[in-house]
Amino acid sequence: MAEAEVEAAWRAEFRRVHDSTNAIDGGNVFLAGPTEAFCWSGDKAEVRRLEDDHNHHYLRWTLLSTVAVMIVGLIGVGLSFLD
Repeated sequence: MAEAEVEAAWRAEFRRVHDSTNAIDGGNVFLAGPTEAFCWSGDKAEVRRLEDDHNHHYLRWTLLSTVAVMIVGLIGVGLSFLD
């Protein structure tokens, strides 16, 4: 998997930069680790993909329920004309 290797390389680079920054600044007490120093864009992309999947699922079922309600309504109107 090329993506896992790329992610590992980026994370290693972030750790290296974070460690060199701490060596120069004497340490940043506000950062608990390299994961807080840099935000991994792959994590954001994964969250975005999951949100898009959730929205797609919601819209699909909303459309399906709307069509089902319209069909039931048309059947009800048709049955009312039979009386």
